[in-house]
Amino acid sequence: MIISEKLLKDIINALSKIPWKWDAREVYLHWRNTNSPYLRQTEWIGWRFQELCEKYLKTIQKFDFSRQRYGYADFDAFAEIPWDFKAHVRQNPRGLQTHKVPGTDRRATLQAINDYGAVGFILGIGDAVFNDESRSFQRWHDELKGGLSDYEKERISRGAPSRLRKTAFTLQEIWIIEIDEKLCKNLGTFMEGFRNKDGSPRKAKVMLDLNIIEPIYKINFS
Repeated sequence: MIISEKLLKDIINALSKIPWKWDAREVYLHWRNTNSPYLRQTEWIGWRFQELCEKYLKTIQKFDFSRQRYGYADFDAFAEIPWDFKAHVRQNPRGLQTHKVPGTDRRATLQAINDYGAVGFILGIGDAVFNDESRSFQRWHDELKGGLSDYEKERISRGAPSRLRKTAFTLQEIWIIEIDEKLCKNLGTFMEGFRNKDGSPRKAKVMLDLNIIEPIYKINFS
């Protein structure tokens, strides 16, 4: 383990206090009332988890939350090593289990590992409730945020279907993960070979495979 036992203990104590049941409407109303930039985000769970991680980890006064820049990628925080905060829904709308989570830019991750010996991920894992087929929650959110985003308008123009929105989330576990060079090279990648709308290649991200990774600690909420 690269990080100190004291830091690990402080992280566990702080994150154990995170509320574990989240309602999408409550979250969005909170964001509207606080003028949050996250209000227009449709994939709200990841942003809410990042927000909560920052809130509770600030209490231990060991994290620097200014963005840790490596090439094209940012890490969310720094405390002894760079850290990223990710959330993962264990089942898709069809009820199929998923165990892979897109991480951070692979080149940036390897560079950070070269500098500090490892990078850390704080991964919130749980179960979501998806919007009904009538899209009532989607319409509610569109009205709350003042209309369709440019991304949604572009999706409609090309005739792509909209995904079911997540209306609630129950946090089951938080994994505290360290990734060293050996593990990083054994993990797969995400978006490698993909291209942006302008034709430029996308940067490959590390794929966090939960069947391969062994966390240094699990916080259980169930």
